[in-house]
Amino acid sequence: MRLPGFLVNVSIVTLAAALTPYDSKECSAAGSIQFNELIPEDVFVRCAETTYECNSTIHGGKWFKINSTNEPVPADCKKDLYNLQTAAAFSGPLAMPGLTELTSIAFRGGYVKDESTGEFTIEATRISTIDLPDLVNITRWGFVIDNTASISSLNVPKLKHVATILQLNFTGGPALNLSFPSLIDVGVGIQLHGEIDALDLPALNSTGIWIEAKAFDLPYENRTGYSISVNSTGNLDCNAFAASVVNATNYDGLGVTCNSKKGSVTLKQVKPPEDTSAASKIRGGFLGSVALLAFMFAL
Repeated sequence: MRLPGFLVNVSIVTLAAALTPYDSKECSAAGSIQFNELIPEDVFVRCAETTYECNSTIHGGKWFKINSTNEPVPADCKKDLYNLQTAAAFSGPLAMPGLTELTSIAFRGGYVKDESTGEFTIEATRISTIDLPDLVNITRWGFVIDNTASISSLNVPKLKHVATILQLNFTGGPALNLSFPSLIDVGVGIQLHGEIDALDLPALNSTGIWIEAKAFDLPYENRTGYSISVNSTGNLDCNAFAASVVNATNYDGLGVTCNSKKGSVTLKQVKPPEDTSAASKIRGGFLGSVALLAFMFAL
């Protein structure tokens, strides 16, 4: 039965009215929200977890606030994912419980202008600790920490996926024990630097290849392509670490390399040889014949 047009319009208006309009005063402009020292952590989390982009024809607007934990998300709405980065002025602990998904993370300090010379210099970030206890996915880019010597702990117990690179540089900072207990895959590769005494990646299943050139004019064949590269000035047991993650590296890369006070090691996953035995050829021929017969009977 076809509903009268006015009933359809009433249904659309009712559905649109059920959604809470996006609050730009609290979360700033939708689609470009970034954390900074002017936005409290709890506000950033609330905005990041509840901002959705919806079909404006259906709902009479594009941006809405939807709490998916206690209200249904319409099929035409998609979550507006944020990136997390800090300005150089941010200092102290960073804690964001409840934050589950981001497009990227970048803690790299910021550029500061010298008024007397007009030149810009990089000012290191002064974050002391990072606690993201509910973060699961980094969906578009990577997780990068650089230009910092102040971070004493990093807690990401639920992090499973990083779309591109996991690149953490703690050089000059305190000794660290790093653990990524749930991390399954990293799209491009892993690069870690600093005084790392312990490193645990028990769930890691796959990594890509990080290509690094020592200079821009070097030929391609002189570039390195490690899936996992760790340079520690601490007491990391590189032999044990490399052995625990080598099977997660890419066959086409150089594997895992690790350097620390306790020594250096490079391991590469060996690609298993192809089965060229007579039994394999017979089995392959038999399966091919079965597939051909199935195709003929299907005609």
